[in-house]
This record gives sequence, C-alpha cells and structure tokens, in this order.
Amino acid sequence: MAAVEVTGQVVAYLRRLPSGEVLDQIELDLPAQTLPTRAVLYTVTPELLDRIGLAPERVPGALHAAEHAAIGLLPLVATCDRGDIGGVSTDLHADTGLPTVFVYDGHPGGAGFAERGFSRITQWLTATRDAVRACECTDGCPSCVHSPKCGNGNDPLDKAGAIALLSAVLGALDSSP
Repeated sequence: MAAVEVTGQVVAYLRRLPSGEVLDQIELDLPAQTLPTRAVLYTVTPELLDRIGLAPERVPGALHAAEHAAIGLLPLVATCDRGDIGGVSTDLHADTGLPTVFVYDGHPGGAGFAERGFSRITQWLTATRDAVRACECTDGCPSCVHSPKCGNGNDPLDKAGAIALLSAVLGALDSSP
C-alpha cells in the first residue's frame, strides 16, 4: 500500500466513424491534473521475468494486461465499481526502478478499495489470473484484458504474458514470510 499522486493529461482525442475507423486525431493543450490517492502495487524483478521466460519486448504488454485484468476483478474483493479505480503499469518505474503495476482509488485521498485489495491480494490476484486463463479468446478481449477506460487504446496487451506474470507473482507471495 502506498500514498501516490496520479497525474494525467489529455493531449488529444480521436474522431472515429461508427465502424471504429479513425478519421483523425485532434491535438489539445490542457493542463495536467493530479489526484492524491492510495494504491496497491507490486514490482517484478528482472530475475523473476527471466525465470518465467518473459522476453523484454513482452514485459510492457504482460504488465498492462495484468493491470487491466486486476482492475476488472478488484470489485470481487473490494465492493467497488470498476469506475471507482484506475491503474497504471510500466516496465521501468522511476520511483521503484522495476517493472511495476499500480491499482489506485479514483477518489482524492483514497476510498479504501486499494487497501481492501491489498488485504486480500492473494485471493484477488488468483481470481484475476484464473479469469484471464479461463477466457476462451486467443489474444485478449473485453472479457479478460481489454479495458474500456484505457488511455493507450489497449496497446500493448499480452494475455499469455499476463497469465505467466500473475502466476509468478502469486508464487512469490506464497513463498514470502
């Protein structure tokens, strides 16, 4: 658990046809917005990534897919709505120096959702991994790793990498004192 500041900035929007085809991108000049809140996070060491055979080019997609899936399943253990929480993942976070996944409360100061997730992290991440694994899609879909709120257009996502990553994180949690 950590107190965090989440900063976001809308820099553009896409205009699309009803078919989803992108017509153009409209640039915007808006100020950044900062949200002081609470987050549950986990880091992954390069050694763990090597041990599970996750090549460096797959790490961003695996983290991103695991983040989306965890956001989708947090309401199972935290009695919240998916819209009450957000997340971010990166293959090298400036503060941790490691690949990191954050799931944070979308309310100033936090609302307790991330803390509830932290207190039940094994149950939460097990359900997350199992739901992604059980999904019948091949590469990821809205039922498992796509997010309707993703600011990156659900790219990159690596469903198989997320399953391997979540299994490794759960293994590390099981072996920790």
